[in-house]
Amino acid sequence: MCYSSLSKEDEEKEKQRVASLSKYQKEMELREYDKQIARLNTLRGINTGELYTMRGKFKALARDYGMAFMVYYWTVWFSTAALTYTAIEVGGIDAMAVIAKVDAFTGYDMTSKIDPTLGTIGVTLVANELLEPIRLPLVVMTTKPVVELISPKSY
Repeated sequence: MCYSSLSKEDEEKEKQRVASLSKYQKEMELREYDKQIARLNTLRGINTGELYTMRGKFKALARDYGMAFMVYYWTVWFSTAALTYTAIEVGGIDAMAVIAKVDAFTGYDMTSKIDPTLGTIGVTLVANELLEPIRLPLVVMTTKPVVELISPKSY
């Protein structure tokens, strides 16, 4: 079921009107609609308070840049994960020793139950998630220029 604010009659009239427009007229009309939508989204963000939060900015980027934003965010996420794993391996950090320290602090016995390779991956994932307070603002600040650089679509 599709919701439309137009009646079927109004929708058909609009289809006919749009069909009579030139390509240039359609482009100009779409640009005007995009400006109006952007304004309404800003007003909505002010009304909900999301305009002033990192989470709200993140949602706005996902809405405005769609798949390009998601590809960029996950590329950065996987890159930081790979760099973290490499740093652990090359830096000589013993993931099992880190897990043993967590065991001593929490009273669990995870060290005896975890394979060392999986332990390294687990420590990598935890460290990567601890980087989120740095990664998210970085992605939010750089999404627009990066997506505009790599995407053929004009935003």
